[in-house]
Amino acid sequence: MGGSNFVHHAAGMLESMLTVAHEQYVIDDEIIGMCCKVLSGIEVDPEHLALEAIDEVGPGGNFIASDHTFSHMRKEYFAGNGVTDRKIRDDWEQEGSQDAATRAREIAKTILAQEEKSYIPAEVARAIRKKYNIIGET
Repeated sequence: MGGSNFVHHAAGMLESMLTVAHEQYVIDDEIIGMCCKVLSGIEVDPEHLALEAIDEVGPGGNFIASDHTFSHMRKEYFAGNGVTDRKIRDDWEQEGSQDAATRAREIAKTILAQEEKSYIPAEVARAIRKKYNIIGET
């Protein structure tokens, strides 16, 4: 929040970048997502101030069930990638008491088991490999 928005050694890096861990990639992904959410700030405009919704619900009312809350809650809430467990302790214990590293390892295994997908069109990849003399699959 003080202006530092470049995090070095993030995304899986350990031991001064001598080691990489798939679990750490997953944990860092969630942390970086939280930071991005915080840095995006809070929108302050008539829609987000919701004065009409406040008047409608009134003192002691239930804002969770209001139409205004439902229309905004999905985009305002950061759900993360599954590393953070937000269950109450009893439920967490009944489900095996997995810590963040264990959950991250399972998420990483799931991701690694998926078929690889290139997000760069094949013709662009070929052009890059040709220009920079990169050997390998296109």
